[in-house]
Amino acid sequence: MNLETYEFKSQVVKALAHPLRLAICEYLLEIKEPKCVNHIAGVFNKNQSVISKHLSILQQASIVKIQKEGVFTRYTLTQPEIMKSLLKSINELVKKSAEYNLKLTKNL
Repeated sequence: MNLETYEFKSQVVKALAHPLRLAICEYLLEIKEPKCVNHIAGVFNKNQSVISKHLSILQQASIVKIQKEGVFTRYTLTQPEIMKSLLKSINELVKKSAEYNLKLTKNL
């Protein structure tokens, strides 16, 4: 397989590896409508510049897209169904890992 393909896959995984970016994705999935930077910043109690930086990284990885509405720029997920499935898988993996770790500590 082409190494460039793995570079892009790595970019997507890295974009989702930050807790705030993962939370933004989950939030956009839950609300199911495009939101502006200032709204998202308010939800997470962060500065607009911080949210803009994270949205830019998500956009570069093709995870979110921009929708222009007059003077407003709104963000939404590019593939909400895929993100839903991915988040579900991540949650299941975390749950199973926690259960496994609990079993390990009980054997100590």
